[in-house]
Amino acid sequence: MDVYREIRPAGSHAQPLAQHPAAFDRRTGAIPGLHEPGLPVGPGHQLRGGTGAAGGAGGGEVKAAILTIGDELTCGYRLDTNSQAISRRLALLPAEVVLHLTVGDEQEVIQKGLRTALDAADVVIVTGGLGPTEDDLTRQAVAACLGLDLVEDAEALARIRERFARRGRTMPESNRVQAQVPAGSTIIYNERGTAAGFYLPVGGKHLFVTPGIPHEMEGMLEGFILPRLRELVEAGHHVRRAALKVYGLPESEINERIRPMLARGRNPLLGLLPHRGTITIEVVATGSTPEEAEALLEADLTALRAKLGQYIISEDGRDLPQVVADLLVERGLTIATVELGTGGLVAARLTEPEGSERWFRRSAVLDVEPASPGKPEGDSLIDAETALTMASTARQATGADVGVGVGEIAIPQDSTPDRPYGAVHVAVNIRGRETCRRFSFNGDRARVREWAADAALALVRLWVLEQGGMGK
Repeated sequence: MDVYREIRPAGSHAQPLAQHPAAFDRRTGAIPGLHEPGLPVGPGHQLRGGTGAAGGAGGGEVKAAILTIGDELTCGYRLDTNSQAISRRLALLPAEVVLHLTVGDEQEVIQKGLRTALDAADVVIVTGGLGPTEDDLTRQAVAACLGLDLVEDAEALARIRERFARRGRTMPESNRVQAQVPAGSTIIYNERGTAAGFYLPVGGKHLFVTPGIPHEMEGMLEGFILPRLRELVEAGHHVRRAALKVYGLPESEINERIRPMLARGRNPLLGLLPHRGTITIEVVATGSTPEEAEALLEADLTALRAKLGQYIISEDGRDLPQVVADLLVERGLTIATVELGTGGLVAARLTEPEGSERWFRRSAVLDVEPASPGKPEGDSLIDAETALTMASTARQATGADVGVGVGEIAIPQDSTPDRPYGAVHVAVNIRGRETCRRFSFNGDRARVREWAADAALALVRLWVLEQGGMGK
């Protein structure tokens, strides 16, 4: 299914909805107050980029600006995570992000912000303000700033109607506006929500507009924006890319281990992208020939393997649940869990990959029994012995090869120097061979549970690698 299509004002699917004359010169692409006389403008052009011999990383050849829109951001009700996520991805093009700008839901302010961003950068990514309410004004502000009509895309509208229909609802008329984009845009269909995004070349620059909801923005970023920008940046260059996923080392320690490889302007270019305990290391090598780029990439991958060893969980994009699932299938092992502190999250992770009936047997989620009079102070479901018993019980009660036990997570009122808040014991038993480790995580309870579930999967992986190939 296509996720984007160019929209033009003519045709049965395109209905002009508004017109804003005089702000944008259609012939030259100039925006009054932005382009100086004699500045080349027009359709989007090839961007210069690359690293090493093929171009200077960090030299500012490709400049990017990010404009985030929403009163919830300017009022401090919600944190702008989009700018951080986009910046990390753009750095690996490579592109230099020169501006982060956040504005509220006012047309005039949005237009000023857009002009500022276009004046500062070759690539501008705008997020937010594409909802169906009266204060979602981004599409109108962009059209007004560029002097373009808003047009309705029939396919985008059909997708919105279908999305509501799948939930047994009729699309409210207010959502119709989410199928509107400035004329001449390449529409970016939203596979994760209702609002369509769009791309416009503006005076030799590149403007992308997406919804502000992070999940929806990320879908458009990965599915359309980054592939389009890579084509522009890498034109005429030979580029090879790879990604390693690392679990079990904090980002700071990874930085220490590979610090020389993270030097600015180095070829290959490395970037670290953290997500819930997993660090993705992206490697981008540029060469004058395909062979040179491949050799540079492989040299760095070899060095990373030597420095990070068993903490590298995959080199092919697989996440931790998929890696563990594949390992269990490869070794012919089945698994069961008994969980307390994680409330079933370990089982949920283990059943994320398709075909989980091949390796997953059963899960039990326990409740914490209330304290009873005379209960010893040290008697707690946090301890290692209890976690080991839970893992053994999980295996024996279900007939699985691998049992996992996750103890209680220490809460603030029960924490002590020996059992700090966020501490949790995780045990793994493989055919009677067992191990247990205590982990400590910071954050609220939901965050600690998420991290503890991933830590349990990581411990399963390590223990299976060491013990899983042994006979019964």
